[in-house]
Amino acid sequence: MELKKYLFVLVLTNVFLFGDRLFADGLGCNWGTQATHPLRPDIVVKLMKDNGFDKVKLFEADPGAMLALGRSGIQVMVGIPNDMLASLASSVRVAEDWVSHNVSYYLSNKGVDIR
Repeated sequence: MELKKYLFVLVLTNVFLFGDRLFADGLGCNWGTQATHPLRPDIVVKLMKDNGFDKVKLFEADPGAMLALGRSGIQVMVGIPNDMLASLASSVRVAEDWVSHNVSYYLSNKGVDIR
């Protein structure tokens, strides 16, 4: 019974201290494309929208995922694959090319909401 009282006090304390910051403004998920049985990108986007997700982090700028996310209303954060970090860090031109092909193109031409 003491544990229940402790948990109740802990919850009330957090509500008092953090108030509305305890509740999320949105719902997001991570989306990796390395899988043995991947779903089609359009199905994944539909599942996210049907379940209230409005933000997604892609671990790489997969063309299928990026196209499916175009004009979906889902905000996208694109990660850089680990094996590309050294080359991007060593050359401004390589970094500019990566951004042009993996961010700017989808942002301008396909309506992907990249943040």
